[in-house]
Amino acid sequence: MSNSNTIEPPEKHHPPPPPSLSSLPDDILLTCLALVPRSYHLSLSWVSRKLRALLRSPQLNKLRSKKSLYVCFHEKYNDSDSTFHWFTLNEETKTSTTTKEYRLVPNPTPFPSHKYGSLTVAVGSKVYFIGGPRGEPSRDLWILDTRSETMTQGPSMSVPREQFDAAVGVIDGKIYVIGGEGFLQVEVFDVKSETWELAGLENAGKSYRCGASVEGKVYIVEKDEIHVYNPREGEGERMVKMVTKRLSEGGRKYKLNDTVYCVCVVDDVLFAFFNWTGLMWFDTKRNVWRRLVGRNGKRLKKLSTFSVKEMAEHDGKLAVFYQCFKTEEDFTVSEVVQCAIVSLHRAGDRICGTIDWFGVVGTLPFSFRFLHCLAVSD
Repeated sequence: MSNSNTIEPPEKHHPPPPPSLSSLPDDILLTCLALVPRSYHLSLSWVSRKLRALLRSPQLNKLRSKKSLYVCFHEKYNDSDSTFHWFTLNEETKTSTTTKEYRLVPNPTPFPSHKYGSLTVAVGSKVYFIGGPRGEPSRDLWILDTRSETMTQGPSMSVPREQFDAAVGVIDGKIYVIGGEGFLQVEVFDVKSETWELAGLENAGKSYRCGASVEGKVYIVEKDEIHVYNPREGEGERMVKMVTKRLSEGGRKYKLNDTVYCVCVVDDVLFAFFNWTGLMWFDTKRNVWRRLVGRNGKRLKKLSTFSVKEMAEHDGKLAVFYQCFKTEEDFTVSEVVQCAIVSLHRAGDRICGTIDWFGVVGTLPFSFRFLHCLAVSD
């Protein structure tokens, strides 16, 4: 017999589960995914089928800013006679096999024939030519608008600079030019107001320099050291020198003893090609260079060769250019330009690369030499 006065315990009400990312509308999800570096796409694709489908959708590519890869070659006949040739890396799809191919095709933009041996950087659809070529320091600034196909002269710098005497980085729409002898004078060019501003003097030695912008800082890469310029340090020490080491995948550290040839940034990660150790990426958390390896942890042999000349970001991937000689039957020598398209993936604390495509993108006269490789917004 039940007791009518018995009090039943109240029902437990569990809070509803928090909304998942996949529960958001597709248009909001696509906007969010467009801001995520491509190197994280592989990890995100395992979260749900919906995310995996959106990551592969053409709508996501449309939301990302499309860029074209501009490549400039210098053709030199003698000390007083040379020309410059610009090409664009085009992606083609063979209808018979639906496979992708890449080719260097002449760029239709009517580039003027001067100022191409200077420091060069692209911001949006504009290309900025800063200073002069090696041995010819200059205060000049020239601005090429690739959309209107016009070249204009900008305001002059306060200090003359040449191609291999300074580093250039872009942070928040401003171009930072760091270079000079002894104390390096830092000048900042605001691309909106088109004005120069002196940011101060920094103490660093003079040497061959490669510069790039990562995590809101300018990294100046040299043989076995890096100078990092942080414009947000205020009155503190903006330029910091780090002695860098290379970290092998086995964990052994040792100093670099070779020369950096070229650098580029993909998804806010700094990559550099060294003459002896090959292609590396810089771990900003541990301040060490690490080798770009395959998913199996082994070295990518095609990315460790003396013939690498340039590299740049291309559609969220790494485009690596090679240049080698070819002798024809009539004994004439030409330059064969090859390219590797490398997709990048995060795997724990490593970055792994997969060579999606490798092949010949063009054959040029023997007198051609790589000069610039730029990702320019369409």
